[in-house]
Amino acid sequence: MLRFYFEVAGTAFRRQIVYRWANLAGLCTNIFFALIVSYIIIALYAVRPVVAGYDVHDTLRYTWMMQAILMVVLPFGFTDLMQTIRTGDVVTDLSKPCDFYLYWFSREMGKNVYYAIFRGLPTYLAGMVIFKLGVPLTWQSWLAFGLIPPFGATLGIAYRFLYNIVAFWIIEARAVVSFALTIAQFLTGSFIPLPLLPGWLQTIVNWLPFRGFMDLPVQVFLGKISGSLLWGAFGLQVGWLIILTCLVLWLVQVARQHVVVQGG
Repeated sequence: MLRFYFEVAGTAFRRQIVYRWANLAGLCTNIFFALIVSYIIIALYAVRPVVAGYDVHDTLRYTWMMQAILMVVLPFGFTDLMQTIRTGDVVTDLSKPCDFYLYWFSREMGKNVYYAIFRGLPTYLAGMVIFKLGVPLTWQSWLAFGLIPPFGATLGIAYRFLYNIVAFWIIEARAVVSFALTIAQFLTGSFIPLPLLPGWLQTIVNWLPFRGFMDLPVQVFLGKISGSLLWGAFGLQVGWLIILTCLVLWLVQVARQHVVVQGG
């Protein structure tokens, strides 16, 4: 059965490769948006060289890494599951001899790998060329960075699944999708770097699951968090992953009771 899930992930990866021009357009969008934000940051730091321990170089690296992993964690327009619920095709997935959530998880993980390679790497490389951003130089930073982002991507999948599965109970679930994405992008640091937020707001956000989506991986990449603080944040990230996954599995069981297949 494990091989089946790998095959599902591989199929999703190959499916994304077909959309080369769509990926190129998305890549250009990521780079364009990062450029706009970068020059705003440069203008702001001309007034004050250091803010919350971040200089202009740190904040530029933060911004470009955020754009690099955005589609890995919070891809725009993910309504695939919602659409199958609206059309009734979800019955086919529920009838398959596999776990419903793991099936969709495998599909999304395959797409995540694609976005990491064909959107994430080129985006950050563009930032390196334009602004000489650089990369971590210590093996400890690379080791931590190799560990934290996969958990962030897994959190993102659970979150996407949650705001899609509400279509079982809400007719127009697209509004929920838009609201969930907007909230997540703000609280992950995609709009404003979390270290630049007011202290009281950072305290609240640090206890929410959203920090583990992208902010924590990016801060690890920058070397801004390490030691006991890193492991504490990682433990919180894993804790929220367990909570969201359990919530997803429970909602799947509840949703099954609302599905009626014609003919039995």
